[in-house]
Amino acid sequence: MKKSIGIILMMFLFGGLIVSLEGAVAGDGEALFKSKCGSCHTSGAEAPVFSPVKFASSQWERFFKRDKHNRWRDTSGTISPDEMEAVKQYLMAHAADSDLPIAAGLK
Repeated sequence: MKKSIGIILMMFLFGGLIVSLEGAVAGDGEALFKSKCGSCHTSGAEAPVFSPVKFASSQWERFFKRDKHNRWRDTSGTISPDEMEAVKQYLMAHAADSDLPIAAGLK
């Protein structure tokens, strides 16, 4: 019985850690979106200003899957693949069809 309780407690703590890490990635995605993407996607800059609600989540998924951003500009020296994934997850989590759409973009 004590062993079962210990296993259940460990599963609960491990599950909480995973949720906590997922939240950290989402927060990082927003910060990365503003700092890394904001250098080009601002008013008067070379790239258009946008916000997560510009597209539905499936459109963001397709955009990144097809690597459309790198067709116009090589970002490999600016943002790592992990950072790009965090930005993608942020955009998809707050897309037009998401439960938490965010209309405020880069200014």
